Amino acid sequence: MSLEELKSKTKIKLTVMSISMLLPIIIVIVMGLGKWKIGESRAVFYYAPWVPYTVCGIFLGYLIYKNVKYICILKSDDYANKVLVSKNDERNKFIKLNAKSLSSKIFIYAVSVVAIFCAFIDYQYFYTCIVIFVGYLVIYYLVLLYYSKKF
Repeated sequence: MSLEELKSKTKIKLTVMSISMLLPIIIVIVMGLGKWKIGESRAVFYYAPWVPYTVCGIFLGYLIYKNVKYICILKSDDYANKVLVSKNDERNKFIKLNAKSLSSKIFIYAVSVVAIFCAFIDYQYFYTCIVIFVGYLVIYYLVLLYYSKKF
């Protein structure tokens, strides 16, 4: 990847991330106006109404961080070169690949264990865990099939 390719991809990412910043802002405004009522007593928001605001704030903070990083790439050639070198580093790629692989396995095992415990608590939670588990496996095997045909 060259410096020009990095900057063109960064412009696209900056545009998408700037537009996506509207979502948490809209959610907070709608909830603040009271148009989004959460009256279900089993919902987390019923007992802790601050949770959606906190989640939206964390998400918005992450988007702002990424946008600042993208703006720095577009403004400074030195910083863009530093990012380009870190993106092309083979050691970092190897570490990220192994981390993604291990975290995926841990996620599958954790969902399986939670599903077993949820089978004793409530069938709705059990079915939710099973759907997540099966959905993840379907996506995994579709991606595996895609890459086996591609390479």
